[in-house]
Amino acid sequence: MASNLQQAFFNGQEYWKNNDYLNARYWFEISYHDNNFKIESLAKLIQIEIREGKYAKARELLNNNQNLNNPILKQLYGLLENIENNFNQSKKYYNECMQNPNMQYKSLLALVKLYVQTGDYDIAEKMYQTLQLNPRFYIQSTIGLTCLNILKKRFYDAQQCLKKIDESKLTPKIAQHYNILNAYVKYFLGQLKPSDNIYDPIKDYMIYRLFDNSEQTLLYHIKKHKNQSEKVTNGCFFKYTDLKKLLLDAKEKIKNMNGNHFEISDMYRFKLDTPIGYKGDLITNDLCVVTMIGTKDIITMYPVSLSSEFDNEGLSTSEQLKKKRLQGGIKND
Repeated sequence: MASNLQQAFFNGQEYWKNNDYLNARYWFEISYHDNNFKIESLAKLIQIEIREGKYAKARELLNNNQNLNNPILKQLYGLLENIENNFNQSKKYYNECMQNPNMQYKSLLALVKLYVQTGDYDIAEKMYQTLQLNPRFYIQSTIGLTCLNILKKRFYDAQQCLKKIDESKLTPKIAQHYNILNAYVKYFLGQLKPSDNIYDPIKDYMIYRLFDNSEQTLLYHIKKHKNQSEKVTNGCFFKYTDLKKLLLDAKEKIKNMNGNHFEISDMYRFKLDTPIGYKGDLITNDLCVVTMIGTKDIITMYPVSLSSEFDNEGLSTSEQLKKKRLQGGIKND
């Protein structure tokens, strides 16, 4: 029979699967005190901070741990460096994880995503195709290849990738993502027209935005991030934040920035001169602006908490990276 601490880990896992990070954190903080689940619990706590956009806290947890050579934690270092635009450092961590036989395929998938960031699209494409040969990674790599084709404006190729996926084998979460990808591809191939817009502006927001790109709809969505009840978990803007002005400032700010590619979105993270809201129980100046991949078309924005090592490599405004990505196939607006 599992001990109370072990049971706490299993409880945390259940809440994690349901994206209930508040309760998952509670249980993982308990199971962290079991030596058998210490690393796994810490890894989950770090992942929660990353998913909630608390990158400063995630880095603090990583820097304070005494197991720097643990491949699970090193993988998370790689992910955090990727998110915070330190691609060279991220690649270093992932390559080190590749030395562990149990982490090779997972690290390879992470490296592919990193090659997409650095504009090495041909390398990324070949790596995705190699990963497709492994049944365990077939769906992930095929979705990744679909997103790469969307990034390169190869919508027909993206559609052919999606057709190779057996929808009956998808989990509900991946199925939802599949439907978004499918709608995007059909839209850009001219197979979806305004009259086909049967999507709910709240439940199907990502798809709905294809048909309604008005600023009014965008501001209505962003306004949800003013919900003060989410201050401690997801974070929120101050209730008095002028979102219209912040949106104008954000549009100007991202004009000359390189987005951080995440599936079919680009994320622009940066620090502002004045506070804009809360992340957890701390006030933050940091903002994440999300656009449709390869464009400056804003989908949403919300407060985040960046670490002191954010963008150490200066890649968010690197002209060299911008040119490399353009040569790789992006057509920026």
